[in-house]
Amino acid sequence: MSELQVLTTGEAARYCGVNFRTVIRWIERGQLKAYKLPGRGDHRICVEDFVGFLRDNSMPVPNDLAAPSRKVLLLTTDPELTSGGRQALQQIGCDIEVAGDSFSAGIHMANAKPALLVVDTDLVGEGGFQVLDYLRSRSEYSNLSILVVPSDEDAEKARWLDAGADALLTHRSEHGELSAKAKLLLEANA
Repeated sequence: MSELQVLTTGEAARYCGVNFRTVIRWIERGQLKAYKLPGRGDHRICVEDFVGFLRDNSMPVPNDLAAPSRKVLLLTTDPELTSGGRQALQQIGCDIEVAGDSFSAGIHMANAKPALLVVDTDLVGEGGFQVLDYLRSRSEYSNLSILVVPSDEDAEKARWLDAGADALLTHRSEHGELSAKAKLLLEANA
């Protein structure tokens, strides 16, 4: 994110392509969180609040205001991958959610909007190819990176890359590899 921490109503208006009076109305109606400066009473809007307002109203977030997301969704039921993977990802500053089934994963995908999805193929099996195909066909997931953790028995691991995965782990239990690849994928989308 840029060094800018607060916006004036005029700056917010330019980002939205509206008149500054429209921004003031949003503030007065409680739709956009802001505070008043003492004296003249000019409004200032925290960048985080403005970005949240844009997202809540399905408006595009300007690149110079969007902070790179560090949200990761782990789709697994493997206790070793859950605990060790969570710890490895937290060490590189990620915010982790864990889903143990496809339904929970769908809810997390819609609500948390992670930047990285880590998929355990032991959990999803062949259905994982349909999941990858669906995610790659949807524009709202165009910036989502997908890291696949193939089962040790999977003889054709490269199929996952062909199906839309961005990277594969070569060893399930190597948490250093998990954090290194996750960091690389998150920085590539920043």
